[in-house]
Amino acid sequence: MNSRNSIIRLSLLIVLISVHGIGYAQFSQLPTPDWKSKESNLTSYSMRKLENPLLLPFWDDFSKIGLDSTKWISEGATQSNTIGNSAPSLGVLLLDGVDERGMPYSNVQFEQGFTDRITSQPIDLSNIPPIESETVYISFFWQVGGKGELPDTNDELSLQFLDPNGLWITVWEKSGGLTAEQFFFTQEIIQVEQQFHHDAFQFRFQIGGRRSGPFDSWILDYVFLNKNRNISDLNFEDRALTKLNERPLGKYTAVPLFILEKFPEDLWNNTQNEFKNLSSNFRAMEYSFQLRDKTSQNIIKAINSNTPFNPVPIAQERRSFSSNPFSEIPIPDEESDYELVSYLVTGDDFLTINENGEDIIYNEVDFRINDTVRTVLPIRDFFAYDDGSVDYSAGINQRSGMLATRYELVESAFLTGISINFTNFLQIGSVIDLMVWNDLEEEPIFVKEVFIPEKSTLNEFSFFEIDQNIPVNGTFYIGFSQFIREFLFVGLDKTFNNGEEIFYNVSGVWQQNETVEGSLMMRPHVSPTAPFESESESQLHLNVYPNPVSDKLYIEGAFENIIIIDPLGRNLSLPMEETDNGKSINFGGLQKGVYLIKTFNQKDQKSIRILVK
Repeated sequence: MNSRNSIIRLSLLIVLISVHGIGYAQFSQLPTPDWKSKESNLTSYSMRKLENPLLLPFWDDFSKIGLDSTKWISEGATQSNTIGNSAPSLGVLLLDGVDERGMPYSNVQFEQGFTDRITSQPIDLSNIPPIESETVYISFFWQVGGKGELPDTNDELSLQFLDPNGLWITVWEKSGGLTAEQFFFTQEIIQVEQQFHHDAFQFRFQIGGRRSGPFDSWILDYVFLNKNRNISDLNFEDRALTKLNERPLGKYTAVPLFILEKFPEDLWNNTQNEFKNLSSNFRAMEYSFQLRDKTSQNIIKAINSNTPFNPVPIAQERRSFSSNPFSEIPIPDEESDYELVSYLVTGDDFLTINENGEDIIYNEVDFRINDTVRTVLPIRDFFAYDDGSVDYSAGINQRSGMLATRYELVESAFLTGISINFTNFLQIGSVIDLMVWNDLEEEPIFVKEVFIPEKSTLNEFSFFEIDQNIPVNGTFYIGFSQFIREFLFVGLDKTFNNGEEIFYNVSGVWQQNETVEGSLMMRPHVSPTAPFESESESQLHLNVYPNPVSDKLYIEGAFENIIIIDPLGRNLSLPMEETDNGKSINFGGLQKGVYLIKTFNQKDQKSIRILVK
């Protein structure tokens, strides 16, 4: 094991020791709990066998988000678009040594054993004719570590087949300690011998190693099982994109609309992607980059249109390619989402195999699905470093510790809210102090006690409203202070490394992150104008009572429209009644917290904060 690997493993060991109560505070990358387990407790559909067995061919390149439960039974495995290095196609399968809840399989620090496992759904191999019985092969690509943790020499990845007697037989295995294999994939092909040709055949990949945490990452891709193959059948008539689109907004994935309006040519760059020709033949190909409206799919701007690759891609070639510069990009009239779409024109189609002189088309293997990559570009009211998808989590484990992300503004604005993706459903309801700083060496300019609200999906952000005018300009920081000694899980996106923008304070001194790579999922919402008017500024005079309120709220004055916003930033439609001097609003039965009421007439507006108790 090399020294770098030793240091990484030592730091992870310290993380796990601290999780179990030994007080060493730090900022660390963490596994993310599986949200399916909250409701199903491991009885989700991904753990069930299908009633009817599958038929050949079996193929999965993991280019679709999530695991296909019609093909797989997963125990701790996850799909990822970012963890692999130089993958055969976009998306890989990750086995990393923690269970569906993101927790270790054992609390014993050095206990060894099997951890993650992924098993195919049953496949009927009973009808393969004798003449084809020796032509059944499974092929796949594997990689150690990737952008995760390198397995050491005591760790292993194995492939097993299920025989007719229900016994799992190991047919291939690989030990860890392979440092060089972190940066490329190795392809294997294994014969499925006739002894395994029964009507409920299954295969499974599993990893073994230390069971006390995410010390070992094994990555798989492009699994293909079929007949009429041989030991040399390692090529596919497939040309695939291999990664997510590079960000055309530099380090940002999202920029507020008013910033783009003021600096329409200064923020856009070009974008890049990469293809892999998995065929043994050269192939003339073309590529396109388009900006589209995400909702309507109307083309906003064609950056490249069917640009031919020159020179023509040769067999098994991997090549990066860039777009034309982004220039004169139309700015939307209102907040919306753009979508950056890259796609290849390759001539790829369904798998076609010549059997007994006849071409048989298998619609279940569509080599076109990995020819297109879509990247959402929100143009709304917030900045974002992350792409909205959780790869890992990160956090600190210190009571009264603070975690912050740095942002920069070239134009004065007002902070209206902060969105954070808290990824551990067991920590819903925990209390934090939301904070904003102009300078980390000075006191925060805003502090507000809030609780982590419920949410329905892993990638959902929690929005916290800033309920006063907070001007920001130049460098500023958003974050929180926590009240627990456990790690408070915040989403971490590994697509792009903005680790230098993360700061933490666990010992009374602020430190810049130097160990965790990625983008912390905390976003500032900003506005070019102050969200609240003072009483002296507004000409709209209102009488609002009672405040705090538990039932009916009365608003008296000359207003025409009302907007009600809850503590999570959502617009509400509440029962209202006309009164002699205005309206009454029924807040009965609502969650406690601070609500914002915006009132309007033709000349003026006024915002009032209401405490519901």
